[in-house]
Amino acid sequence: MDPTQAPPGGLDPPLGPIEPAPVDPGQPGPQDEPFRGPSPQQGLLRWIFVIAGGSIACVLLQHAEMAIFLAGAGILALAQASDAAAAYAGYRHWVQDRFPPRAASGMVVRLFVSAAVPGMGALTYLGIASYAAELGQDPAHRFAALWSYLAAIVCLLLVLRPVADRVTALLFRSGTIGRTRRLAARLVVIGFLLPPPMLALQPDLLDAMKTSPVPLADAGGLFAQLIGEIAVALAGVGWLVRRNGRDTLERLGLSAVRIEHLPVILVGLLGAIGINAGMEAAQQAWFPALWQLDKQATDLIAGNLPFWTALVLGLSAGLGEEILLRGALQPRLGIVLTALLFASGHVQYTWFGMLTIAMLGILLGIVRKRTNTTTAIIVHGLYDIFAVLASQG
Repeated sequence: MDPTQAPPGGLDPPLGPIEPAPVDPGQPGPQDEPFRGPSPQQGLLRWIFVIAGGSIACVLLQHAEMAIFLAGAGILALAQASDAAAAYAGYRHWVQDRFPPRAASGMVVRLFVSAAVPGMGALTYLGIASYAAELGQDPAHRFAALWSYLAAIVCLLLVLRPVADRVTALLFRSGTIGRTRRLAARLVVIGFLLPPPMLALQPDLLDAMKTSPVPLADAGGLFAQLIGEIAVALAGVGWLVRRNGRDTLERLGLSAVRIEHLPVILVGLLGAIGINAGMEAAQQAWFPALWQLDKQATDLIAGNLPFWTALVLGLSAGLGEEILLRGALQPRLGIVLTALLFASGHVQYTWFGMLTIAMLGILLGIVRKRTNTTTAIIVHGLYDIFAVLASQG
C-alpha cells in the first residue's frame, strides 16, 4: 500500500507506491493469488464508461444529485486502483510507468484523490454557513453558521495524511490503512458533521420544503439516487478494479434469501414497526413540538405521493441505502457507527426523529450481520412501504 513515510506537505504519497503492502483484510497481496477478473487497468476504463453513461443519464433525468454520487464513485475507483497497485505487482509497474511518483501526473492524481472529497465537503459547509448567515443573527442561525465554518476547516484538515490516518484508525479499528479506507473515513466524518447545523436550521428547511416548486420525491429522482448509491457501493468495494462480479456480490452480502431467513424478515419488519410506533408515541407525549415538526417533514415528502411513487420510494430507499451502508460500509465500520451515519443522512427530521432512525439502523445492521444484506434490503423496503402508506392514511 502506501509507504510509511509521507511526502512533504503531509498529503498522500504519489499514485503507485514503491513498496507493496496488503490493503484490506481478505484482499490478495503481491504474493497471493492473482486478480480474478478483468485487470485493474481494464476496470478503470470500464468505470470511465460507467461514469460517462451516468452523466448522460443525469442530463436526461435532470437530477444533478446523481452526478455527485457518480463523482464519489469515480474517486473511490481511483483509490481502489491505487491500492491495487500495492497488492498486484504487475499493475504496480503499469501505474508507476504512467504516473511516476515524482512526476506532475502522479502528484496531480495524488492530490485529486486526497483533496477532492474534503474539498467538496468544505464547499458544502461553506454554503450552509452562508445560507445560515443570510437567514439572520438569532442564536440558532449563528450556531449553524459557526458550526459549518468549523466543519469546513475540519474537511480541509482531512486532506493531510497524518490527520486522515488518525481518523481512519479511530473509525476502522482493524485492517491496514489504504487510500480507499482513508477516503471512506473522510466521507464518514463529513456525514457525521452534518446534523448539528441542519437541526438548527430545521424550521427554515421545512419552510423551504413547503414552497419548493418541484416535488420532494418523484420516480426519476428516486431512481437517480438509487443508481448513484449503488455506484458508490460498487466502487467502494473495488468492483472491476479489485474484485470481479462474484466477489463483489459476496463482499456486499448480496446472496440468496434462504428459508431460515424468512422468520428474520418477519421479526425484523415487526421490530421496525414496533420501534417506530413506540418512539412516535414517546415523542408525541414528551416532545409534542418535535413530533409536529417530524410529522410535517414526513407529510411533505410522502403524504401526497401516488401509490406507485410511494412504492418506488420504499423500494429504492431499501435497496440503495442497504447496499451502500449495510452492504459496503458496515463490515468495516461496525453496526453502531453505520447506524449513526444512516441517521445523519436524514437531516430533514428532528434529533428525536434521527434517534429513531439510528435505532432502526441498528436493527437493520443486526439483520445484515445475522443473515445477509439481501434480507436487510427486504426488511427495509417493506418497512418503508408500510411507513409511506401509513403516512398517507
